Amino acid sequence: MAGNGTAQTGGILSFLVRDVQKSSSLYVTAAMLLVFAMLLHRFSSPEMDEREPPRMKPRIPIIGHLLGMIWHQSGYFKTLENRNMAIATLPILNGKLYGIWDPTLVQAVFKNRDLSFEPYAVDFAQRELGFNNEVLKLLQESTLVPDMFESIHKSMAADHLHRMNANALAYVSDVLDDVCKGSEAYETTSLFTWIRDLMTMATAEALYGPCNPLRMDASLMDDVWTFDTDLPILMLGVVPSITAKKCYNARERLQAALSDYYGNNRDYHEDASQIVKDRAAVLRKHGMSGEGVGLFEIALLHVATSNTIPTLFWFMAYIFSRPELVARLRDEVLPVIHHSGGGDATIDIETLDERCPLLVSCYRESIRMSSKGMCNRKVLEDTTLTDGNGRSYVLKKGCSVQMSSQVIHLLEKSWGPDSSRFVPDRFMPNSSKADAESEKIKRASFIAFGGGRHLCPGRNFAFAENLGFVVSLLAGFEVSTLDEKMQQTDRVPEQGACSMTSAAVKPVENGAGFGVRVRKREGWENVKWRYIS
Repeated sequence: MAGNGTAQTGGILSFLVRDVQKSSSLYVTAAMLLVFAMLLHRFSSPEMDEREPPRMKPRIPIIGHLLGMIWHQSGYFKTLENRNMAIATLPILNGKLYGIWDPTLVQAVFKNRDLSFEPYAVDFAQRELGFNNEVLKLLQESTLVPDMFESIHKSMAADHLHRMNANALAYVSDVLDDVCKGSEAYETTSLFTWIRDLMTMATAEALYGPCNPLRMDASLMDDVWTFDTDLPILMLGVVPSITAKKCYNARERLQAALSDYYGNNRDYHEDASQIVKDRAAVLRKHGMSGEGVGLFEIALLHVATSNTIPTLFWFMAYIFSRPELVARLRDEVLPVIHHSGGGDATIDIETLDERCPLLVSCYRESIRMSSKGMCNRKVLEDTTLTDGNGRSYVLKKGCSVQMSSQVIHLLEKSWGPDSSRFVPDRFMPNSSKADAESEKIKRASFIAFGGGRHLCPGRNFAFAENLGFVVSLLAGFEVSTLDEKMQQTDRVPEQGACSMTSAAVKPVENGAGFGVRVRKREGWENVKWRYIS
């Protein structure tokens, strides 16, 4: 029996050895699958504290959320909204980030000083501007970034802002003088392109003064928007000179022009804006040459144009495609314009907020409808957020926090069942006590300008620039929106997707087929527009 057992055992072992020798690849594959399964479990399960927000598992393990962000860009959080979670932990590879879908928690983020945008500013800047590791080290290890943020807020104080407004609107006035002669009408097949070029130059005039690089070379305007369009590809950092060639070359040309501007100290001109002067002074204080400042300061030009101008497009599209709304707005704005029937027509920008509530409501509603970007914060220290029901969540140091403007701006619980529609009087003042709570929720759910210490410092400049232009058009011109056949239309273009590098959406195909006809109104043919603020 024993002998038979030994022989039987030896036979089995011999069989296994022979089988492994014959099928080694099968067993190696099985071992690799086992290791992969173990790694899959490890990487799909980042360490979690029970006090952290609940986990939101991706539909595809490990990489699902990452793929969703790449595919949907800023719209990814909208696709997750139906999971009905106010806040969640999103596992990505072996890491995690926190997503927020609740306006009360978003406001708590804005107020929390342990949640900062500044680390993102550094990372974004290196990818956007393409500077070397020496400059990156300077940003990470010096006080340059906080010094820069401080200088920005100081340079946008009222007196400096008034001068910027004056320079931008002076350019707008000159364009309006020339836009059509007498009874002739100005027509264009693309309202977006017309606004884009006009306001890009107006903004550059306000920033750089008489030595404005875009005035010296108008082709740089195309580079501004080529850079903006393909920036998401450039930001990937995968051989950008090849994969994002147009954007890369546009950046090179813009940086060369700005290096010439700062390298020749043209920012010292008395009519250059304070924000241009102060930002350059901070960079020079930290050791950058004038040419180096120019390489860096493409960021200022980009942030000043990339969102404000698309917002103006939607503001105009929503208004001028509705003749009955134009009539109401014209009745509202005419009393604030000082016009004697000929010569100058003067608009006091500071009075618009108080005296033109419907106009301001339309502007804010346009922002709500078009602002669909992501708000990002880095957790500097372990901290706690508390929602409106008193439930608290721990956020861990080093993690990222993301909030979607698109989600918050379209929440039905905040804005009502018509949240996806443009409603002109949605932001009209309401003193009813019954609506007090509703108004509070709306204020918490309007996050286009961020909040807390990172509240957008340029919002008041954008207000003056955009409303000054639109008030002039309402009062002094007949404006009609046109379709691809150049016939009057009330159809507003479809919105495009919002990229991860943008806050405001643009129209699909840059609004091709959505044009405009502009003609001076009777009695306003010889008006020279003036603006005070």
